[in-house]
Amino acid sequence: MVKEHITFEELEQQLKDAEPEYKKFREYYNNLKKQQMEFQRLLEYAIDLKKDEIEFQKLYREVTARNTSDLVDALMRKGYAFRKDLGDAFQNVGYRLLEQTRAGKRDDVYYGILRVFVSQNKKFPDDLVEAFKPIYTDEMFKVFIFSFLSGIIGKEKQNENKN
Repeated sequence: MVKEHITFEELEQQLKDAEPEYKKFREYYNNLKKQQMEFQRLLEYAIDLKKDEIEFQKLYREVTARNTSDLVDALMRKGYAFRKDLGDAFQNVGYRLLEQTRAGKRDDVYYGILRVFVSQNKKFPDDLVEAFKPIYTDEMFKVFIFSFLSGIIGKEKQNENKN
């Protein structure tokens, strides 16, 4: 059975009826993000077929820029979310992972992060899998991993009243 996705019109109707459902809005947003990533992959194939058409390359850069920005934010949030359960485990290897990331050692970083997740019986996040894909430059890879690690091993913000 194919699951029907909620449409924009259905969300508008919820607002007209003054009964918006958070779950439906969240579902719609998650589907948008998924479609955006799928669209990026389609553009990669289109560029392969139409190497000389600059319009496809411009559109690809525009879509990729948006998706990478979203991924950076998602990875930082994911790091904060895992801080409670995995923070201690990452404290033990965090600085080594930072150094390996700086040096561009993707395989070592992947192994180190995967090892923490496996040792703690946690699922390796899809967002992190995306960060390791070879379509991203070494610089973007570093930004992705630094974002995740800053969320998970960064210091807690302390509210200090300074007057």
